[in-house]
Amino acid sequence: MDEVLQERLSEIIEWLPDGVYVADGQGFTLLVNSAYEALSGTHRQNLIGKHMAELIETGYINQSVTLLILESRQPMSLIQTLKSGKEVIVTGNPVFDKSGNIRFIVTSVRDITSLNHVTAELEKIRGLSALNKHQYHFNVNGNGTSVIMESRHMKAIVEKVKQIALYPTSVLLSGPSGVGKEVIANLIHELSARSQKPFVKVNCAAIPEALLESELFGYEPGSFTGARREGKVGLFELADGGTILLDEIGEMPLSIQVKLLRVLQDLEIFRVGGVKSRKVDIRVISATNQDLRALVEQRKFREDLYYRLQVVEFHIPPLSERPEDVDALIDYYFHFYCTRYRIEKRLREDTRTVLCQYNWPGNVRELKNLMENLIVSVPSLVIDPDHLPFHVQSKPSQHRVLTIKQQLEKYERRIVAETLNNYSSIRKAAEVLGLDHSTLVKKLKRWDISTESRFRR
Repeated sequence: MDEVLQERLSEIIEWLPDGVYVADGQGFTLLVNSAYEALSGTHRQNLIGKHMAELIETGYINQSVTLLILESRQPMSLIQTLKSGKEVIVTGNPVFDKSGNIRFIVTSVRDITSLNHVTAELEKIRGLSALNKHQYHFNVNGNGTSVIMESRHMKAIVEKVKQIALYPTSVLLSGPSGVGKEVIANLIHELSARSQKPFVKVNCAAIPEALLESELFGYEPGSFTGARREGKVGLFELADGGTILLDEIGEMPLSIQVKLLRVLQDLEIFRVGGVKSRKVDIRVISATNQDLRALVEQRKFREDLYYRLQVVEFHIPPLSERPEDVDALIDYYFHFYCTRYRIEKRLREDTRTVLCQYNWPGNVRELKNLMENLIVSVPSLVIDPDHLPFHVQSKPSQHRVLTIKQQLEKYERRIVAETLNNYSSIRKAAEVLGLDHSTLVKKLKRWDISTESRFRR
């Protein structure tokens, strides 16, 4: 290499912020700049004159873009790990002489160690973003969803939650479907020191067994056919620093139970296809509508895992065993959906009586859904017992005997209400029912049925 050219080239590359590495057409090192020295932690005197194959052999680098370019004669880029442990992206370009021979290979080197860290954090954020629909943050000071309770049993549960929430101990929530186990889980998370950290909720019964391990613990690139090229962060990693709710824990396969037990014992996970453990700081809340003790006896659930999960256990009773809560829940959800849909409606007292006498086999979930149904599907601004589903209405003995005419009018009123709910105007509904528009309007006034709220929506 011409000495004057080499001197000028050396001056130029010293000003570049990225590391620069120059080799000749045989693969011997000619120049490196100060940025490369700082990046690699190696003085240029230990590199200049060395062949790239020698640097690979001594473990200084794990692969060489220079040698690849000498073979392909094309510009190339690759990820390289330096002896210092830093990961860098190197981009090499061949410089040809007039005869078409490679005279130099100039390589730019950029540190991506911190970039990889940022990428991992971004992947975690994206994963959490994808789980937004499964995350709920519960505030206890009137800023968010409230725990609606009047029964002594539920008040006792909330008091105990306040006592144990600050400690990162495992909690098991048991009780029938729809009783509000997730609400209690929200409360535990919100009252803990982890309230500003992720709250990831997993339905163990909704994920196929073949995918459950990779969903919970993640996987490394190329672990199995169909795996994403860049790998995937698992739900336990997404919950790092926060709380994970394992709903329907009784449905978890025994093969995954073993790995979950290890996570609880060691607080570290192994991704599928990985050999390096990853530490996680998580609080585990489990929920089930099954009798885990019975599953243990049937050898369908590991006994050691059961005792790991059941450090603190809360049993949430069905709504039929806490009737004091029914009236409060009716009020809360009725007004909640009135506000959400901007509809002013009210419950007649006899309607409320019927609702309070119902045994609610679907628990709070059924009650909540029925309140929404009444708000959006009943045309009348006043909800009377006839608007309730047949299975909810009180026993026949509790009703006064109706005449044939009264029963026919009651049936007619129901048909009209349902028709109005299905059509966009009174005129169209009258046409479908075979009535004059004025006749239908008179009936609506007599029955106190209004459609204003429907059209306002």
